[in-house]
Amino acid sequence: MKIKDIYLGDVDAKHELLKQKRSKSDDFIKSFSLPRQVDIDDFVNGQKYFIFGLKGAGKTALIRYIHNHLRNIDKKSEVILFKSHVSEEDRQGLSRGAGFQILGTGGVSSFTQDFKESWKWMIYQKIAETLKEHRFQGEPVEKLYKLTGVTEVGMSSSLGALFSRIKSGKLNLSGEAFGVAVELGIEGDCKDNSISVSPANANRICAKLLDKVDFGPGLYLLFDELELVHETEDQFNRDRRIIRDLIYVISQINADSTESDRSLFIISTLRSEVLHSILELGHEIGKEIDDFGTKIDWSDASDSPRHPLLKLIARKISISTDIPEEEVWENFFPQTINNQEYYKFILRSSYYRPRDVVRLLRVAREYNDSVGKFSSAHFDETALEFSKQTWLEITEELLATYTPSEISALQRFFLGFNTLFFKSSIENRLRNRYSKDAPVSDLFKKKSVEGVLNDLYRIGVIGNNFYVRNHRGENERRDRWIFRGNATLNDLERMSVHKSLWKHLSLVSGLAP
Repeated sequence: MKIKDIYLGDVDAKHELLKQKRSKSDDFIKSFSLPRQVDIDDFVNGQKYFIFGLKGAGKTALIRYIHNHLRNIDKKSEVILFKSHVSEEDRQGLSRGAGFQILGTGGVSSFTQDFKESWKWMIYQKIAETLKEHRFQGEPVEKLYKLTGVTEVGMSSSLGALFSRIKSGKLNLSGEAFGVAVELGIEGDCKDNSISVSPANANRICAKLLDKVDFGPGLYLLFDELELVHETEDQFNRDRRIIRDLIYVISQINADSTESDRSLFIISTLRSEVLHSILELGHEIGKEIDDFGTKIDWSDASDSPRHPLLKLIARKISISTDIPEEEVWENFFPQTINNQEYYKFILRSSYYRPRDVVRLLRVAREYNDSVGKFSSAHFDETALEFSKQTWLEITEELLATYTPSEISALQRFFLGFNTLFFKSSIENRLRNRYSKDAPVSDLFKKKSVEGVLNDLYRIGVIGNNFYVRNHRGENERRDRWIFRGNATLNDLERMSVHKSLWKHLSLVSGLAP
């Protein structure tokens, strides 16, 4: 067997699933490994409903696995993709429909928008649509269909279409929806055969109707791809408010379902960097994430052949080769790569995320896929390409905090820098080389050196690399990284750029002056 024949999976779990749906393959499900901190039953019974972690940690893979698991145990499950299904036009429409307020505090005016009721209305419509598709019947559910506008031919899959009836903070109901609204006593302004009501009033009636619906084994809505892209400041802050309020509404509907004993559950993924960005808005959703969220974390106490990430990859290879998982590494990999045990090299080239390891092996395989075993040359000859692709991944992560021009300035600043440095090295470089480079100097003035370093630490670009003296007077090395469970950067000690980026950034080995 050649290494081109072994199954490694795709870098993006969604793409992998789409390919396998066409080929009728179930390799993804058969090779899936649950992160050790995840209990699938917590999501089935509603104890947990947020999945968060770094980009590439496996959030999409997990929510798709949950979706498959729910369907296998006879529960109704639908996946909603925020990034794919909500266009910029949709978001502008949602923003117009939500209206806005100008608040004054201490003589200072501030702009605010609240998307919560719009999100509730959309979710209630999606629930009604799903119930309709699965042929739920009964007086309460029939009234819900009419009120939310579900028709015999079904509704548009565009989330923007679901928001279209909200204009300037008002929901216009006509036809059958008007009749049900009047029958149920929704307060609003009647005109001809229509009524204009606040979404909050309509949502209260929807909630009461749902309390009377028998959901059977259970109905689940799964949200994925809650992404932020920083293009303009206004658009970025709008999208932060949109995602913030969606997270709040998911928590509220889940809490209402628990109180009313509904078998209705909403689950969502959330990228750590997006979470950090929306928490800056000051909304108290952090407690909800802590109490009802599970963080996907592949960090392990030791780099060993039995590391969870390596077991995940071994399982993928095993199902395509009929070779037992415990024999995969000796069959397809050398004992050492670049003078390191193979498992240390693979893990330390990554950010301890499945996506990094899959990318590393897929890129390496392109060097020569007609042989039966990887060699050091596979990784040496493709190191630059792997580094480039890793930087592209990093830029996508940074877009939750930085604009594209700021990311470009950040890359320019680090090009040709050293692999090891102190905070003073950054300050010296700014002062001596980039004082007249407006984009770079403006970036560090806006974010501060400490702010930039903390942002880069939070996504794994930099970490600590220093020595301490133990009780025997010997020097011991300390490597501290976010993906090893070290939550904060110590910028008073020596730092290092992650090895995966050295080639792309043309870094010089050693300590910066």
